[in-house]
Amino acid sequence: MSSHFDQSARNWDQRPMSQQLAQVVPKLLEILPLEPTQHLLDFGAGTGMLAVPLAEKVKQVTALDTSENMLEVLDEKGIGNIQTLHQDAFAGLEDHFDGIVSCMALHHVEDTAGLMRVFTDHLQPGGYLGLVDLYKEDGSFHGDNAAKGVKHLGFVPDELKKIMEKAGLEFVEFQEILQIQHKNGRQYPLFLVTARKP
Repeated sequence: MSSHFDQSARNWDQRPMSQQLAQVVPKLLEILPLEPTQHLLDFGAGTGMLAVPLAEKVKQVTALDTSENMLEVLDEKGIGNIQTLHQDAFAGLEDHFDGIVSCMALHHVEDTAGLMRVFTDHLQPGGYLGLVDLYKEDGSFHGDNAAKGVKHLGFVPDELKKIMEKAGLEFVEFQEILQIQHKNGRQYPLFLVTARKP
């Protein structure tokens, strides 16, 4: 997966798709219970589409990604309270977080249930999740799914909700947050799922 993202990192922010996805940001800032004292994890942070605006609202953001080149682009933005972390989430995280956010990274992780357990384990009690991803689709969104490290063709909310609840999360709620206008002429809806750790 890293190779596709490593190769694309330099021009990532200029892609039409990245510019569309940026429309998620103001909506997330409204919905998430952000506080100036919080430490957040941005999972699959890439070049910092979420991390950069979130860093203005909270104390610290840890930006986790498996693509070194993506994180290099983020580091070059010089945001003092963003710490980049080049590793796999399953390799063990040292910190516990007040919130975990992600945009379009979930479908790149094969073990969804395992990832939700990692998230639950590393949330503070009362900590929250805010994850944005694709509703179930037919594989046409990415096109070359294998080359782009796609492990799931989107998600069915009821199925994902069960996985999240089994991992120990509660108040799992879905809402449509954006319609992506694809170059193939189709529209693909994205959901935001929010949840809390008891």
